[in-house]
Amino acid sequence: MQLSWVKYSQEVVEFLNVDTLRKIDYGILDLSRIRNPELREVLIFFEELLSLELKVNYLENDTGLFRVRAVEGGYLYNEFGYEVEADSISELKEMVLAEDRIWYVFDEISACRHLGGSYP
Repeated sequence: MQLSWVKYSQEVVEFLNVDTLRKIDYGILDLSRIRNPELREVLIFFEELLSLELKVNYLENDTGLFRVRAVEGGYLYNEFGYEVEADSISELKEMVLAEDRIWYVFDEISACRHLGGSYP
């Protein structure tokens, strides 16, 4: 079966959010309730992409913030080529959320340790 991304673009946009990422992270995302098998297959594809990206973040990202890494003089958010750079985490968070992108703290301890205190 070929995936119908365009056909289900609205559902995909609604699916790609911080709540979905949190459920994937905690292992509680359940797509079995979706009755349409074609839509379920499309969402499973995106679940697998987010799962893989989250695993890579756990392995390679010391900031504790999904898609965020420290760069010389600031921080960089990178979502498959969409990049936002800022001098501080607070500024970056504001810019990312203004663009309606996913902002997720996957490791609060690392985020606090990396930022030298509490997470904003």
